[in-house]
Amino acid sequence: MNIPTTPSQTIAQTDNAALERFGDPTRPPLLIVYSLVNQPSILDFAQQRSMIARLVEGGYCVYLLAWHPPGQAQRFVSLSDYIAGDIADAAATISQAHEQPAHLLGVCQGGVLALCYAAMASHYPGLDARHIRSVITLATPIDTAHADDRLARLAREIDFDALVSASGNISGERLAAVFASLKPFALGPRRYASLASVTARGPEAVSEFMRMEDWMYAGPDLAGQAFAEFAQEIYQNNALANGTLVIEGERIALSDIQVPTFSAYATDDHLVPPTSAQGLSHYLSASCTKWPVAGGHLGLFISRRAHRELYPALLDWLNQPGRRCSAATKGLASHSQGD
Repeated sequence: MNIPTTPSQTIAQTDNAALERFGDPTRPPLLIVYSLVNQPSILDFAQQRSMIARLVEGGYCVYLLAWHPPGQAQRFVSLSDYIAGDIADAAATISQAHEQPAHLLGVCQGGVLALCYAAMASHYPGLDARHIRSVITLATPIDTAHADDRLARLAREIDFDALVSASGNISGERLAAVFASLKPFALGPRRYASLASVTARGPEAVSEFMRMEDWMYAGPDLAGQAFAEFAQEIYQNNALANGTLVIEGERIALSDIQVPTFSAYATDDHLVPPTSAQGLSHYLSASCTKWPVAGGHLGLFISRRAHRELYPALLDWLNQPGRRCSAATKGLASHSQGD
């Protein structure tokens, strides 16, 4: 993993992940659970685009659960291993070190993992709901049954058991090609047609463009079993929304989450469309603040708009989770896609 901007320290290591700490350890803790897909370096891509730097500047000690690329010995690592193992251990380590619960922020697929952990923590043996203060999800698939969910439509045509049986772990490069195929013109000819204007802005802009290319197409492999479980349950069976997802023998009910949530999504996201992400509040019993951001999937994390609109609202909400911050209310009025 290459985190180029914000200084960090490795706090713990497991076979599956490293726990990285950014910022002042005397500040309130916030744990980021990243997706199993791609590298978390996108969250600290450049100083002016860094989610991690923005959260540190906002007064938080930020932790990142950075997944290790799996070897063949990890091909049978399951979603349960990540959720009830690595995430649970990280939350316990952080809350004990800070003597207070941590905010839990899940990015894309990591949001599903974070929600599952939060739902299990209220009752599963060995987990403790007192370790988390709130849950934030960014571009997280919740209800994948909608017709505009291109990734779900594609997934419903694939035999993932056969795929994993034949390949073991799943190639990150091949998966990147699949994602690119969902938006071929924008991520192909149109993107490279803009290269002339990028070069005109100078060497720094070119370097940023090329680093983004490396990030998009050089993702890590994925553990075969966890990949198949996620694709089957979340995309083929819509199990998170239907309440049929089972982790460690426990049915995941989002209504079991006892802490406030903040759900942000992009209005033009080709991977996690608004119809998939925006309905989280329907399944929760605790309060949920929704925040739509105009733009696409990556823009939700690194765009100027996100830094101008999303992060001030999120930091405002983090200071008093459970209430609707004024900025979020305005955002819903101007950008809401409806429920």
